[in-house]
Amino acid sequence: HAACADEQQQQQQQRGAGAASAADGACRADPDALAAPEAGTEFAQRYLHLGYEMSIADFLHALGDPTFVCPVTSAPLCAGGERRALSVPSLPEYVQLVTRFWLADGVRAQVGAFREGVESVFAFAPLMAFTPSELRALLCGRLHIEWEESELQRHIHPTGGLSRDTPPYRLLIEELLAMPHAERAQFLNFVTACPHLPPSGLETLEIEVAPQHAHLTTPTSQTCGNKLYLPPYRTAEELRNGLHVAFANAEYGGLHEAHTLHHH
Repeated sequence: HAACADEQQQQQQQRGAGAASAADGACRADPDALAAPEAGTEFAQRYLHLGYEMSIADFLHALGDPTFVCPVTSAPLCAGGERRALSVPSLPEYVQLVTRFWLADGVRAQVGAFREGVESVFAFAPLMAFTPSELRALLCGRLHIEWEESELQRHIHPTGGLSRDTPPYRLLIEELLAMPHAERAQFLNFVTACPHLPPSGLETLEIEVAPQHAHLTTPTSQTCGNKLYLPPYRTAEELRNGLHVAFANAEYGGLHEAHTLHHH
């Protein structure tokens, strides 16, 4: 019973969060039209991506008489919010209160604690010279991973008897160029323990590729030294399959010290 209750609560929270997001889109699109009785019959199709028409009023009724509380935490958004019914005319105010709670009042304590932690090791004032996007790039790296063949050749180095002409190294470069973004992030995470590129790109990482001497058929790595060990693959398919197994095992601690394979 407890598990079912938890699941029902999670589903209600997900519906509520989705409703708040959809309501925000509707309010931004045409806030004055919300009050019209016939307005918004396309609401479910446009903002919830459902296959049928439903007005905003019908949608609010289907939620089960929602009130002015946070759709995720159920915290009141205003005095007596848990008793104040949410209606179509009051929807713009509700969206404003949810936005303020999610981005300001509701996270004020957490933001204050984070700021205090930063200031304990680094003065906060100099950080104000950077924009949020610049800070994200400096702290988290480049979220979009792009590289050219020449860059890969310069900063991924064959060692231990491998050369730029040996099949494992050559196949690796070709595979890295063909990889979609998600797999590039998995590769970086497997070899360097970070799924993003540093702001300056691969030149900060200087990855080494060496032969696999552990008699394994899958790649292994040493993230402390940005080293990748490759078996003597002869085809792109062998390399690709080996990398997929390695990426999957990153969820179980990787193939760094542990050698228990979890095949997917």
